[in-house]
Amino acid sequence: MLSTISTLAHTIYAPNDIPLLDNRFRIDPNTEQVTIILNHFKKSQKIVLVQPDGSKLYAERHPKATVAWLNKRDQDIITIQQPMPGPWQAIANLHGDNRIQLLNPISLEIGKLPLKTYHNEYLTTHVSLLKDKEVITNKDFLNNAKLTVSLVGETKKIISLYKDDGQYYDALPFDGILTTRMFINLKPARYLLSIKTKNNIFIRTHNNDMVVFPSPLTYKIQKLTDNTTSVKFTFTVDNAEILPESVTIDSLIESYDGKNKKQLILHLADQHLEGNKLTIEMPLEHEIYTYSGSVFATTKNGREINFKLPERTFELTAPYKVKPVELQADLITVSEKMTNNENTKQTSQYFWWLIITFVIFIVIATILIIYIIKRKKKNASNNELSLEEVIKENLEPTSIE
Repeated sequence: MLSTISTLAHTIYAPNDIPLLDNRFRIDPNTEQVTIILNHFKKSQKIVLVQPDGSKLYAERHPKATVAWLNKRDQDIITIQQPMPGPWQAIANLHGDNRIQLLNPISLEIGKLPLKTYHNEYLTTHVSLLKDKEVITNKDFLNNAKLTVSLVGETKKIISLYKDDGQYYDALPFDGILTTRMFINLKPARYLLSIKTKNNIFIRTHNNDMVVFPSPLTYKIQKLTDNTTSVKFTFTVDNAEILPESVTIDSLIESYDGKNKKQLILHLADQHLEGNKLTIEMPLEHEIYTYSGSVFATTKNGREINFKLPERTFELTAPYKVKPVELQADLITVSEKMTNNENTKQTSQYFWWLIITFVIFIVIATILIIYIIKRKKKNASNNELSLEEVIKENLEPTSIE
């Protein structure tokens, strides 16, 4: 057992290792042997393993017949024969990539995956669970099994999640073969591809390095002239990555309202390329369009690939033409409107002058009337006799001649 541990110290991580999450992991009943790899900061740290029944294992105290414990400066490697099935826990201040390696008749078999892929590429692979090298097809065993595919770079991104239920890309339900179709819509970089299948009893994981390269075919759209009724497509092939004669482009040109659709299929083997470029001209009506498509090709090393072209929008604008008759009519209409506006303006001015003149006349007339009334009152007061004068006049005797 110590010899096995020494070997594991040199080859620690295998493709089917299970990651240790939150210091916890699960061992299923079929496990014959488990190797637990724990990384820590210093040798003096004490590691405790808690078994599903609550009992504990220590580096200095454990069953010697079934447990081998190698305590290194910054790492502990523990191998357990016939481990207790159920949830386990490691009590320690851990860091780094801590993993669980199982020796189990149940294993995860992955279809061949390429190390080198391309941006926006579609990848299809098949995953099977094996027991004693035979594909497991037991419905009860596979009923809750889920297949998760993740790409881990700067962040972890789950790119697919499937079941063995005969739906989506899975061919047959409960045939033991889970099919996944991955869309690699990630920027060019190096990633860790993690494929994991699990149910309520077990977890199996496969890890694989993957490098994403830029798409080996690009394109651009160009309008020939202003107010044109055609558009030019230029496709550029990366000869270092794919065989130009193997390229087939299946694309769609669709108007914004969806009424006009035109499928464009190009087999580069039947086209004339200038170097690594293909240029074609397409007649189209004046409209807003969306171009989308996918490419099928063969790489230089013979791998068949399929990747998506980025979707782009372009517009062909119709010229605006004004007929001479319409222009003359418009000029006449504008002239008439201007004349009408001038007449309206003059009429308005006359109206306001009349209003002002009328108001002045009313004011002057009012002043004159008031003045006349006052004069009459004054004259009347001068012509009247006082009371004493009237009495005196009546009392004096009248002389008789």
